Amino acid sequence: MASILSKKQVLVVDDFADMRSVLRGILRSLSINNFDLAATASEALAILQKRRPDIVLCDYNLGEGKDGQQVLEEARERQLIGVDTIYVMLTAENTREMVMAAVEYVPDSYLTKPFTAELLKTRLEKLVQQKAQLSGVNEALVAKDYAGAITELNTLLTSGPKNPLELLKIKAEALISSNQLDAAQKVYQSILKDRDVRWARLGAGKVQLLRKDYTQAEETLKALISADRYMIQAYDVLAKTLMAQGRTEDAEKVLQQAAELSPRGLKRQIELGRVALNSGNTQTAEKAFGRAVNLAKYSRYNHPSIHSSLAKSLTANGKHTEATKVVSELGRAFSGHEEVEFHKATADAMIKANQGNLKEAAAALAIAEHALGESSGDQAAELGLEMVKAYAKLGQHDKAEAMLRQAIANNHDDDAFIAEVKQVCQSAGMGDEGDKKIQRVQQEIIKVNNAGVRLIKQGEFDAAIKLLRKAADEMPGNKTVNLNAAKAIIMKMEQKGSTKEEVQLVRGYVEHVRSAAPEDWRLADISARLQRLVTKQKEA
Repeated sequence: MASILSKKQVLVVDDFADMRSVLRGILRSLSINNFDLAATASEALAILQKRRPDIVLCDYNLGEGKDGQQVLEEARERQLIGVDTIYVMLTAENTREMVMAAVEYVPDSYLTKPFTAELLKTRLEKLVQQKAQLSGVNEALVAKDYAGAITELNTLLTSGPKNPLELLKIKAEALISSNQLDAAQKVYQSILKDRDVRWARLGAGKVQLLRKDYTQAEETLKALISADRYMIQAYDVLAKTLMAQGRTEDAEKVLQQAAELSPRGLKRQIELGRVALNSGNTQTAEKAFGRAVNLAKYSRYNHPSIHSSLAKSLTANGKHTEATKVVSELGRAFSGHEEVEFHKATADAMIKANQGNLKEAAAALAIAEHALGESSGDQAAELGLEMVKAYAKLGQHDKAEAMLRQAIANNHDDDAFIAEVKQVCQSAGMGDEGDKKIQRVQQEIIKVNNAGVRLIKQGEFDAAIKLLRKAADEMPGNKTVNLNAAKAIIMKMEQKGSTKEEVQLVRGYVEHVRSAAPEDWRLADISARLQRLVTKQKEA
């Protein structure tokens, strides 16, 4: 096995020269002589851009700038490392906070310094074997070919592997990604029948959430947390389950518990701040967004909305001067960002309104309206709820209701989003009337979508396309309506032949959905069917 490691190209990232020297010696003792050394995140990313090492050994704490976790997230986002790359996070500290932060982004492994050459050798040999075994599976998963990945996994499982549980875990996740929820649940149940495996219990809870079996999901996840309070992902799934039921206060408490256990999770801090701000718990929101701003400083996920939300939390707590300073810095930090004007303006409107200057607040809101109009349809859908809050704050209820309708129409089947909308309506004083409006809009969308699906099933494609195209034009952010419009056109083309115009139309709907939800399981089927039609068109 040493000969296998000796052929590997390795990148070592550590800000301490002495540690780089130690690691260089360890690698040479393992007959690994093809390696690069980087002292900073910038150096590491520059090396990764030039060549793709087989193995990355990256310290978590790299001093000022990005840490090891942020190097990993950027390398993955920019595809500087492949599924075959082994990424091992190194930590000099073994405190719970640091260890949990190190594993949050799921590196292939992590090691606490100091470690021996023998331990590194054993760990790398095992990872090399795993990567080799799963190369076909990983390639299929990257291509979102879930059926291909599952076929590969079934072949491996029938060959008497040493790691059947690991293979079953990946298979269940592939089944979830392709919306085969019953099959995924069977995998988890077959494992749990014989032994108590924590990740299988978590997977079962995820499937129950996706099935909208919220009571069972809550029971599963609470039992899991009771058995293992450091199972941090269980808190996130439980919070989503509670949000989907409209239990925002309970969701906030769960997110707070998770944030206390693992305070360096950026996305969790943002979610906690958002839930707290919507429910009026502005002190918690300020703390969470303040932490998120610091965590995001060198992160690829840094975004104007985080800073804008901090400013809104500060002004809600009467700290108008500090809030104004955050807005001012926001403009400088995100100069040229396509959403910065919108987020600056909505935060500014809130500050002015809280200071009692309604004229300047209305002027700021007009700037936000203009910026929203400049956004794409997909972005407008995401930003709509922010405008609802701003309109409600300034007493512009007619505009708030119109924007509310658009936001609901674009997300009518997302229970967690609808629960958030209800929370905003309560905060805006719309109360029961707000709930009735939400229900009416949901019913209208369901009626139109169901009529389109019925026409598709009856083979009345032209009528279905006419109905669903009109609905998709009115709701560019509604994933279900867009995909059903695409499906109706595809089914017509499959039966009657395709035209370039129809192919282009389907591509437009697919891009709308991909932009809003790139992981939507329905995209794979629509894209594959479209590709077959395009190929057939070229061959004709």
